[in-house]
Amino acid sequence: MAGSRFSVQVEGLNQLKKTLRQLKDKDLSKRVREVNKEAAELVKPDAQRGVPQHQRSPKDSKKYRPGKLAKSVKVVASANSAAVKAGTASRSPYAGAIHFGFPRRGIKPNRFLYRAMARNSDRVSETYEREITAVLRDKLES
Repeated sequence: MAGSRFSVQVEGLNQLKKTLRQLKDKDLSKRVREVNKEAAELVKPDAQRGVPQHQRSPKDSKKYRPGKLAKSVKVVASANSAAVKAGTASRSPYAGAIHFGFPRRGIKPNRFLYRAMARNSDRVSETYEREITAVLRDKLES
């Protein structure tokens, strides 16, 4: 499933990351991480709304807890990237089965994370471009 990962490519990002490493400016790296997180945060609410909502039935696994998957959606960011993730091994280990499907168990894929990113990709790109430009402008002016 690694080939089906949804991503946004930013021209010049590799050069920016290389320059950040050469500058060794912790404040600049921190600010870029904040920009990455801010851009990814735009996807989180839509992803949480896209999580399937079901009532627990007697046939469901004891590990299935309605609402836990939506609460587990989180943003992880670094100076290099940002990601929106759902599920944890201990609280909602079924996240992968819900998102990618589990044919042997009759679970059809519900790619709520991919749909959320697709719906918000324009906003993410605009925000990222605007904020990175502001960060670089501030750095060059100081």
